[in-house]
Amino acid sequence: MRRATALTLLLLAVVALVHGFSSSPASSSPATSLPAVAPPEIGAAPEPPGAGADMSVVWSAAVASDPSPGLAISGQTTTQKGRIALTFDDGPDPVVTPQVLDTLLAYDVEATFFVVGRYVAQHPEIVQRIVAEGHTLGNHTYTHPDMSFMNAAQMNRELRRTQRAVDRALGYEHQMFVMRPPFGHPYYGGADNLPVFERVMRRQQLFPVLWTPSPHDYLYDGQPGRIIQDVKRERAPGRDYDGVLLLHDTKQQSADALPGIIEHYLSEGLEFTGVHELLADKYLGG
Repeated sequence: MRRATALTLLLLAVVALVHGFSSSPASSSPATSLPAVAPPEIGAAPEPPGAGADMSVVWSAAVASDPSPGLAISGQTTTQKGRIALTFDDGPDPVVTPQVLDTLLAYDVEATFFVVGRYVAQHPEIVQRIVAEGHTLGNHTYTHPDMSFMNAAQMNRELRRTQRAVDRALGYEHQMFVMRPPFGHPYYGGADNLPVFERVMRRQQLFPVLWTPSPHDYLYDGQPGRIIQDVKRERAPGRDYDGVLLLHDTKQQSADALPGIIEHYLSEGLEFTGVHELLADKYLGG
């Protein structure tokens, strides 16, 4: 009888011991614990077509020779190879940007999309498609402010919030090397603040990219033909400088005009390229 009682007590002790181990947080089973998540790696994004140059190398060459690196800051590029880089501002837009991407895909043309951070947060699937189809992302700030009225801390916050929004949309760190200030300011207005802006660009290692032709597509609601006419007028015969075209992927008329714009440039024998290639040629030679 005492032997049976002892055996029962022993079994109860074992059960209690096992239960204590299984309920202890420090002894959670590996099978039920969450797997460790490795930090994202910079450069995990697919490279856009033609952007073979390592942009960190381009940046190092640029700052060694240029106190304020950038592209088309003076209204023209410095390279002359008969090329055009298509760029789009202010998206992603859930209606217009997919139409623009469809046209680019149909013509096998690459472009750069200068994205607004708050819209990136709202439409991450469009950002994913932009990158998946081989285009370049550029920083266009988070709230689209006039940067000529901002101090350095405010500028940094706008740029970093947009970079974080892009990283979250893609699920990994995707370093943007180019940016376009809204309205072209402080280059085209508020120039007193330009030194502050240039210091922020160097600190963030961002190339500001402006434009050469701008057909003012945002002015022509429902008139894609007017946009095409302006594009044709912008490039006078005999001009060999490479161009950076400014359009907006938030305007329906811009999406409607895009096939005609591409056809026009093709008929003139121009080659489509990316802003990365133009920057590489400017600072590395080519």
